[in-house]
Amino acid sequence: MAQHNHIFYKWGGGIEPDLPRVDHAHDEFLVTEDGEKLIDAAAGAAVTNLGHSVPGIEEIFESQSAEVSYLSLSHFSHDAPEDLARTLATRAPGDLSKVFFTNSGSEANEAAFKLAREYFRARGKPEKSVVVSRWQSYHGATFGALSATGNTLRRRGFEPFLTDWEHISPAYPYRWSFDGTPEEQARAAARELETTIRQRGPDTVAAFVAEPVGGASIPAAAPHPVYYKEIRDICDEYDVLFIADEVMTGFGRTGPLFAMEHYGVTPDMMSLGKGLTSGYTPMSAVLVNDKVADEFAREDVSFAHGHTFAGNPLSAAVANFVVEQYTDGVLERGQQRGQQLASELAPLADHPMVGDFRAIGPMVGLEFVADKDTKEPFDPSQKVYKQVYDAALDRGVYTYPGKGSVDGVAGDHLMLSPPLTLSESSVSRIAEAVEGAIEDVYSRVHPGVTA
Repeated sequence: MAQHNHIFYKWGGGIEPDLPRVDHAHDEFLVTEDGEKLIDAAAGAAVTNLGHSVPGIEEIFESQSAEVSYLSLSHFSHDAPEDLARTLATRAPGDLSKVFFTNSGSEANEAAFKLAREYFRARGKPEKSVVVSRWQSYHGATFGALSATGNTLRRRGFEPFLTDWEHISPAYPYRWSFDGTPEEQARAAARELETTIRQRGPDTVAAFVAEPVGGASIPAAAPHPVYYKEIRDICDEYDVLFIADEVMTGFGRTGPLFAMEHYGVTPDMMSLGKGLTSGYTPMSAVLVNDKVADEFAREDVSFAHGHTFAGNPLSAAVANFVVEQYTDGVLERGQQRGQQLASELAPLADHPMVGDFRAIGPMVGLEFVADKDTKEPFDPSQKVYKQVYDAALDRGVYTYPGKGSVDGVAGDHLMLSPPLTLSESSVSRIAEAVEGAIEDVYSRVHPGVTA
């Protein structure tokens, strides 16, 4: 098919890069126009958690679009967004009972930050406006979300537009320099939040935002559960809202429906996206607890924020149908496939190029190093992450590569985040392709050396 050079592709792709052209997709497979059948071991961008062919989805599109596709929630209500909000509130942890609809993960986090700001203004504390986050995090590409983001390469060049917010160390046990047991290290890392709040001034800090489990920047990195218990206590002590960014980790990506369930801690707000619709339509949301929502129930308080398409009936109906597919059986299947994948990839933990092997539910992170003993990363110019990605794609498996995990510039990694519904045979093919890709790249970066 002829290329017309009209699309400006994202993330450095430019104008019509030489990319595989997908003709159609089903289950965990992407089929190119050349007939090649690729396994989607990334679920797109950790989006299509239910695969590419959810049964019954076509009927939802047809029936809802025949009824009404769009309404402005500023002026009208409708069953579809109300049903979705009820579904989310019912399945959310704790008292996260109110839902604010947006269209993307970036927008969800922006809305959460604005809600935090307006919440404190309503309480007569307008000086509380700072959002604290972590380095090696990713919260979105819009200016507020990028200000909170701790991914150096994604921030680079846009610094003049960004807000001067604070960042603490990432929840990254593999590269922590704290002494003690995993629990003591986690507690020490969490206490950095208290130090930062005290240094910036408790009267100025509105919120702390964190990915419960590392995503694109440090995939599958998860601290000891005491970390988030300590974070919750610190936020409560200093009257700071805790925002859990579950845009990537939500909807079974790490095992349970929401990753915060691993820790037994409930945030004040939770941003959602990606798996919310499993890629069928753009939609995201912020779940808000009663404490925050109650401030906006007053007649003298409003939230002057919104997006044109947010909560439209068509997207809401699709999302509600998708969320209902995350049954206990589907979540259990995802965990089983994740365990199988971790088991089949387990030998890579001893590979000289793999510094850290992380797995939590159907999410795996592989961090590549030049020296396993010192944890020294590869020179960024080698683009090891891309070499592994390309080698896996040559073997018929699409993965999620990344860089900058060590300090925002150096560090190569690969994430595997396949659909929860993939087959056992596809898991084995993914493991085989990734192992082969790593061996292939290792032989190139260390010629003449056998792993």
